Amino acid sequence: MNVDNKLIAEFLGYSQPHPDYPDTTYWYKKDFPPLTILSFDTDWNWLMQVVEAINDLNNVVEIHENHVRIVNNFKSKVLVDVVEGTMKLAVYQAVIEFIKWYNEQPK
Repeated sequence: MNVDNKLIAEFLGYSQPHPDYPDTTYWYKKDFPPLTILSFDTDWNWLMQVVEAINDLNNVVEIHENHVRIVNNFKSKVLVDVVEGTMKLAVYQAVIEFIKWYNEQPK
């Protein structure tokens, strides 16, 4: 399993094991269908769910070709700044960096 995809799934509120399928590797989130695979690294639509979740935390994900910045709305502070070979890879790496940063913040 891709460790970064697992990190993203947990950020979005999914967990394992699924209470209805404890002997499987299904991912569970209340009121959502179970996930059998995690495709954040390969599917643009999956990745955009993460971008929306980050935006919902009062941040702005700025995507400019292969350059992605995540800026906090309250402090106008750049939290993540990533340049990669492709737009999808840059977005993927930026959300991973953001989630790692977010998980380190006091709750």
